Amino acid sequence: MRTIVAVVASALLALGSASWIAAQPAPPATIIPGRAVGSFRVGMPVEEARSMMEQFGRVEPVEADDLRGFCNPEPNAGVCILDRYRRVGLDTPGLVGMVITDDPRFVTEPGGHKAGAPLLDFLRTFGIYTASMGPEPTEVRWDPQGLVVFVSTNQSGLAAAAIGVFGPR
Repeated sequence: MRTIVAVVASALLALGSASWIAAQPAPPATIIPGRAVGSFRVGMPVEEARSMMEQFGRVEPVEADDLRGFCNPEPNAGVCILDRYRRVGLDTPGLVGMVITDDPRFVTEPGGHKAGAPLLDFLRTFGIYTASMGPEPTEVRWDPQGLVVFVSTNQSGLAAAAIGVFGPR
């Protein structure tokens, strides 16, 4: 009897531990200015990045006079990858030149900032931005770090609608 109780107790403990482990949130993906958003790296082949984007759902091509790439179109989920974005002088056919996300699961390193965070938080971490453009979309850039924040307004003031990385300049 003592053996049965010990086995049942061990099984319950193991099940409780397993469910606790499964309930823990996955660590957030990291935005590294000038390098990557999660596993999407500046300089990787566009086709490789496009196939990786399928983990977030639909992938749609995006093309206009000043930009070209692919996006996960659902709000707050996934990324956009661009191999052309003329506003910052990017034109890297076949290679990812910029990765952008509005997905709050991705956070900056350093700082831990994410889409939706106040612009002031980015200024405190990265300093005064080196360039800005507007009006639509309004963006502020830290060219030496390879970081761009697309700005929106919310009830608290100016916020990061999306965050992008590109090769430092």
